Amino acid sequence: MPVSPTYRHVSDDPNTHADNLMGWSQLYDQLSGGGFSGEISGVCFNSIHLFRESTNLSLRQSCVVRSNGWWFGLPVSERESFRLDTRRVEEGAVAIRRGHQPFELITPARFRIFGLVISHRTLAEHLRSVLPEEDGLARLRCEILQGSAAQSSLRHLFGEILEEINRRPEVLNSAGACRAMQNSVLEAVTNLCASVEQAKGMPRSEMQHSQIVRNVRLFLLDNNDRAISVPELCTIFHVSRRTLQYAFDRVLGIGPNAYLRILRLNGVRRDLCRRETKVSVQQAASDWGFWHLSQFAKDYRTLFDELPSATVKRSESVAPQ
Repeated sequence: MPVSPTYRHVSDDPNTHADNLMGWSQLYDQLSGGGFSGEISGVCFNSIHLFRESTNLSLRQSCVVRSNGWWFGLPVSERESFRLDTRRVEEGAVAIRRGHQPFELITPARFRIFGLVISHRTLAEHLRSVLPEEDGLARLRCEILQGSAAQSSLRHLFGEILEEINRRPEVLNSAGACRAMQNSVLEAVTNLCASVEQAKGMPRSEMQHSQIVRNVRLFLLDNNDRAISVPELCTIFHVSRRTLQYAFDRVLGIGPNAYLRILRLNGVRRDLCRRETKVSVQQAASDWGFWHLSQFAKDYRTLFDELPSATVKRSESVAPQ
């Protein structure tokens, strides 16, 4: 049973970190200030990709699993929570999303998460064999499964597998051991599907606020060539300034003006780190609507704990992979 080598990537840049996750297309926006630190480690079997991701700062992550599979996400610590699109993933819950379907995560500072991607065919065949009287995949369409006991078992198994592989990488040379680990994961996921309930839906008002924030973000990314104001957003999305303020405060914990600035600063950073099309700091800042360069440099340093010129130098010093 061929297995790709295990991997481990450590990064001090959120964009590089987002690119380090195998089989995903991701875009990370740093929401809290400071120097970034992230680590991803994992292993890929024939039809299963298991990994652990750690980040030290609050992030908004735009994600797509590129394969035709299913993603399961749960915090390494049962006391941690995060947000999947418009819904909060509370303690004891597991987030789920089908491959090729874009989704967003909002994760807090000092966050660790286990991720599991299983091929659709493998999961469907296994669920049919153990749950012949029902459509097991139908349980996954709710996107969040609630069940503390099943989630705890899944978390414990993921931790044991990754720890043992890290301690004894030669275990992957055994086809029998690899098959047993994969079967254990499938069995644990099946138990989760069979024993837990769908998480309760969000209140209508909270769902509307989350949708406002998501729509604004997508609009801003599509119109990054010009500065956009809060009054303009209110007009475009037909909401009052008070509603927009409350939506951002509730979903992100920051106001829309602060978020506009953070999103644009992240855009500048991505442009400065892009090796194929180099731009000057002044040009990148102007492209994202920053006209006061000294204030821009101050805000950039506050968020990323370095000046934009340092970002350019560090990007240039990293050899293309």
